[in-house]
Amino acid sequence: MLPHMAFAARIKNHAATAAVIAALLVAALGVTAFVLALRPSRLHFDVGQLITYHLRTEISEVIENPERKDQDLPPMVQESELHLICVGPDNTMVMLANHDGRDQVSLLTLAANGATRELDAASRPSDSGRAVGFFDFNLMPLPPGSEQVWNVDVAYAVLPPGKRSLQGKARRTRSGNSPEFQLKLPASVEWIGDDQRYRQVRDLTSQYRFNTSKGVIEEAVIRCVAGYERPEGRRRHKLRMTLTLVSIGRISDDPDQVRNLAIAGIDAQGALAAGRKERLAAITQRLTAATVQDPRLRALTQSLLGEIRNGPRPRQPSGPQGLWAVHLATGPADLRADAQRFVDNLTGQGFRAYLAAQGQTLSVLVGPYYDRDPAVIRSLSQRFPQQRVTWVEVKP
Repeated sequence: MLPHMAFAARIKNHAATAAVIAALLVAALGVTAFVLALRPSRLHFDVGQLITYHLRTEISEVIENPERKDQDLPPMVQESELHLICVGPDNTMVMLANHDGRDQVSLLTLAANGATRELDAASRPSDSGRAVGFFDFNLMPLPPGSEQVWNVDVAYAVLPPGKRSLQGKARRTRSGNSPEFQLKLPASVEWIGDDQRYRQVRDLTSQYRFNTSKGVIEEAVIRCVAGYERPEGRRRHKLRMTLTLVSIGRISDDPDQVRNLAIAGIDAQGALAAGRKERLAAITQRLTAATVQDPRLRALTQSLLGEIRNGPRPRQPSGPQGLWAVHLATGPADLRADAQRFVDNLTGQGFRAYLAAQGQTLSVLVGPYYDRDPAVIRSLSQRFPQQRVTWVEVKP
């Protein structure tokens, strides 16, 4: 065989070998990707781990208009941070949250599939988790295995006892190392609150992404419509809650001490809510004896001690209700038709107007709002200079 022919044969052999190796590599990568895509999604936390989330809640009132499409008013926004500290096996977590201007501490257990239960001071599980506003970690269930669609029992803590257990349907919308899922709950849940007023949560959907390598939920967007009854009639709000993972770290404190402080905090919250003043002295000793150094836990301790000394701060009404409204006009009840036309005019201009009755007197109000925003007063004063606009407190 001539030299150049032998060289060409060797080149062909090397090329064939390289092609076989490349094909095997591609096949191996494909198998690896397939295995990773089907890897189970399981929540997992290490003792001492600290997970911080940011929770943004947007609340938009829906103005009903039978003559044209319903109008969504600009949203009110609430933002808070949620801190989860793993203090024991089986994903036993201390949750720190701030809602309605109050620091809250809870003891939770998060199952690998996302099912969450709140624990009392004696570590006994309840029938649901802990809600922060309308948010609940139970709204992000994970599949038992590689299921694409599955039925799930959800305990939604926002609902009253007897209504919390719901049957929903979840499905996988994207596979991979960060699979995405969607949960849909029954179309509507309705009940009568302790104040004998109608309540409703409907059209709740949750879309969320899980990080398989970190074992945590990375992001979630939860939407629903909340309806509630007020003296002036029923009102509806659209809610959009966005949960975003901020960081994963560790605490320097002893997890057992963190758990003990959390239990003392839970006891303090329960005693303050029930008016059990005889228990507060012993609880104060437990809180002041705590040696944890984490700034979040120290802030919680000082907040609870302040409430014990000065009494609990008043809570805002639950649900999307405000504390303040703008008073625009007052008149006798027999002028209701004229007052209603004024309300309709305001609503057509994008204001949340309604009638409030007190005895034989009707008032035209705009609201409710969480804060006394000067821009609201300024806008109404410019549009209705003949009216004397003032803020009034809305009674829950």
